[in-house]
Amino acid sequence: MANSWTLTVLVLLSIFIARSQTRVSQEQIFISGSDVTLRCGNLTSVKWNELIYIIWNISLQDKKCRVGVSPKLDDTCNDGKKLENTADGVSLFIPKISIEDEGLYFCDLSYKGGSYALNVSVSVTNVSTKQDSENNQRIAVCNSKYKMKAPTLHWEPAVNLSSSSVKKLDRFFMLENKVYLPENLNISELTCVATYTSKSGSVQHKSTLLLTGEHTVHEKEMRIDFISGSVENSCFFSYTCIYVYG
Repeated sequence: MANSWTLTVLVLLSIFIARSQTRVSQEQIFISGSDVTLRCGNLTSVKWNELIYIIWNISLQDKKCRVGVSPKLDDTCNDGKKLENTADGVSLFIPKISIEDEGLYFCDLSYKGGSYALNVSVSVTNVSTKQDSENNQRIAVCNSKYKMKAPTLHWEPAVNLSSSSVKKLDRFFMLENKVYLPENLNISELTCVATYTSKSGSVQHKSTLLLTGEHTVHEKEMRIDFISGSVENSCFFSYTCIYVYG
């Protein structure tokens, strides 16, 4: 009887060891307002009926919640995030991502052929420009909201007499950079560049301000420039480390 139990344990243990186990760490930066899909790995071969469970544990600044199936649907976030089963595998969908969605996302997936764990740090770019006045002088102002990690701000072309400050606004911070505009300034636009850095490189988010003789807001465009690292699509910057066991 004892030998039978020992044999059973050894068989189960060998099956467990034989299953592929993968761990992945990522950093991703998304554009505010875009629809975002977080894939729990590149497991396109995993069918929905092969899943044992999939759980996204989400840690934000002001709350912790989860979305998953184990085996029934479990959603404690109640903010629009949902699981999707597509041809690219099972993923987490975040509609119109905002700074409120910044945080740490942990995916734990188990299926008949193995298991997969994903840790992804999600940041959201947020930069805007406006023209204002201070002490009867025109100024250009660049603002960037953030929760987790502050970007660095600078102007293009480079201008003198700029200053930066950080304000605490409820659940996030506001980084502000302003520059005084001389009356004899002979340029028609200024671009504020917000640089977000990660372990593998940096990504820049730009907002261009059209300058006028009045104190009005004229924001020309917002765009993303990828300086280094891997780019998976036009909406985010991604850094990935993969560890495979088995």
